[in-house]
Amino acid sequence: MLKNNPILPVILLYLLIAATDANGTEKYICATTHYPPYSTFDNSKKVFTGSDINIIQSLSKSLKIDIEIVNLPWARLKTEIPQNNYDCFFSLGKFPHREEYLDYTSIPTHVTKIAIFAPKGDKDMNLDLSNKIVGVHRGINFHLDIPSLHKLDKATIHKFPTNDILFEMLVEERVDAIVMSQTVAEYLLQTQHPNFRVDVHHIKSYELPVYLAFRKGTININKVNKELNKIKSASNL
Repeated sequence: MLKNNPILPVILLYLLIAATDANGTEKYICATTHYPPYSTFDNSKKVFTGSDINIIQSLSKSLKIDIEIVNLPWARLKTEIPQNNYDCFFSLGKFPHREEYLDYTSIPTHVTKIAIFAPKGDKDMNLDLSNKIVGVHRGINFHLDIPSLHKLDKATIHKFPTNDILFEMLVEERVDAIVMSQTVAEYLLQTQHPNFRVDVHHIKSYELPVYLAFRKGTININKVNKELNKIKSASNL
C-alpha cells in the first residue's frame, strides 16, 4: 500500500528539506531603523553600516547564526513588535509593554543621550522654550520625558517623520529649537550641514539604554548575552 501511495514522495521530500534546514545555519530576520551613526541605511546600496550594525554582525559570526537586517520606518517598527513578522529588533528601548513580547539582552548596544539644539547666538532663546516652536521626531517622545525642563511643556511641539527632516527644519529656521539624540544630531551636523552653527544644551539628567531583543522563545538569550559581553568588552563599545 505504501509503495502505491502518491503522497509518500511528497512527505519524504518535506522530511529531507526539514533535515537540511535543521543542519544548516539558523536564520533570524532582525528589524531596525535608520538612526545614524548607530545604524545608517544607504538607500542606493540597500545596506546598513554603523556601530550597532558592527555589533550585530560580530554577534552573528560569534553565535554562528545568520541575521538578516531589515530597514523599517520607526513608526512601523513599533507596530511590528506584537506581530510575528520579525525575529528580533535592535537599538530598542526597554519598556514593560514591549517585554510582553520580547526577550531583551542585558547589555545595551548603545546609550542614547539627548540635547537641545538651537541656531547659534539666538539671544531670545536663553533656554526658555515657552512660546517657542520646538521640533521632535514623531514617535520618539523625548520631550515627554523632560516636560518641565526649560519650560518645554509650554512650547509648541512640531513632529517630523525622520531625524534628517527634523534637523533640516532647524537649518531652515522652521523651528526655534529641536530636541533629539545628541550623537545623531552631531552626526547630521557634521555630514550634512557642516557650515551651520548651533548652540547645544546637553540634558545630563537623561539617558536611555537601547538593546537587541528577540521574540520570546526564539533563542537562548543567556547565550546571546555571553557572546555580546565578549564583543562589547573586546571592542570597548
